[in-house]
Amino acid sequence: MFGKLKILDKYIFNQVLGATIMGVLLFIILWISPEILFKIIRRFIYGEISMEIALKLFFLEIPEILTKAIPVGLMLGGLFVFDRLSKDSELTIMRMSGISTLRLVFPIFLLSLAGVALCFLVYKTMIPYSTSEIKLLKNDVHQQYFVYIDKEKNKKPRQVLIVGGFNGSYLYDIKLLRFSDKVQADTPLMKSILTSQSAEIKDDHWELVNGIKYDIAPNGVYKSTERFDRFEFLDKDSAKKAEQLLIYSTKRPREMTDNQLLDYIALLEEMELHEEKRFALSKYYQRFSHSFGCIFLSICGVLLGINRPREKRLIGFTLGAGLIFSYYIFIPFLDMLAQMGTIAPALAAWVPDFIIIAAIAVLAKYKNI
Repeated sequence: MFGKLKILDKYIFNQVLGATIMGVLLFIILWISPEILFKIIRRFIYGEISMEIALKLFFLEIPEILTKAIPVGLMLGGLFVFDRLSKDSELTIMRMSGISTLRLVFPIFLLSLAGVALCFLVYKTMIPYSTSEIKLLKNDVHQQYFVYIDKEKNKKPRQVLIVGGFNGSYLYDIKLLRFSDKVQADTPLMKSILTSQSAEIKDDHWELVNGIKYDIAPNGVYKSTERFDRFEFLDKDSAKKAEQLLIYSTKRPREMTDNQLLDYIALLEEMELHEEKRFALSKYYQRFSHSFGCIFLSICGVLLGINRPREKRLIGFTLGAGLIFSYYIFIPFLDMLAQMGTIAPALAAWVPDFIIIAAIAVLAKYKNI
């Protein structure tokens, strides 16, 4: 009996694996062709990039798609194989032999665990590398309107730094608003405003280069202006925090490794940037929820594929397409809710999986499994 089960496990595993690979490839083709491939081809035709860079951009886009293609491929693989087993009455014969549906799912569960591990690997290493390389190839490291609020130990704002642009190494269009030490009814909020075309980041401070300082009188008007070659600001601790925040702000969460994203979240917490922190947390938890989605989607695909011999085949595939659409369509909306603080970031990340789990429960009850 155990020997037969091993043969059956191997048979189902190989069948679902083959169908999953085809599903992953189909998803990649459908996802990458309409938009990404068209843009790459257009840039190549207009001479903006060479053939070598075009090919690099194409293959570097694949890792991010894989995190969606693997769960979807597992769902389609289970759905296709069990739909065929149902239509050919093989599933009925297996059940009559005393093999439960739960036991038949075991090899698919093992395959989905491999999918979870692969998604973790893609999120952890491949996506941060590929997205960073894409930005370098596109020369797309420009950051607009970086703002840093330098605070004293009592959390009172000391000065506000506004950076008009950052290209990865060069800061330009700088404004530094310095607050008065004592704010009273007859005292202006700011004591001076400094402007500069560029700034330099040092180890223990920042420097404005070739700028103008506007001092503000008690009556709120400029009392003097003076040009300067260099002006030092930010202490060592603030300079380090500002540099880290500036570097991280040029990246999207998917461009960061797990450790970098956690460091960024801790920095946002320290800087009391709560909206940005909640959004980053949501993206961090999604790395786990979307990876474990491989298990739930694969099981859901199996249940959708189990049908009576005379039932229409398109029903399962139609429901599967609807569930996949629901799984991914709510993610931007949930990110927004998490950022606003309407729901917890962890809950926002796991809601799509809860939808699939609910679908599994309904399907299991409907099909008496």
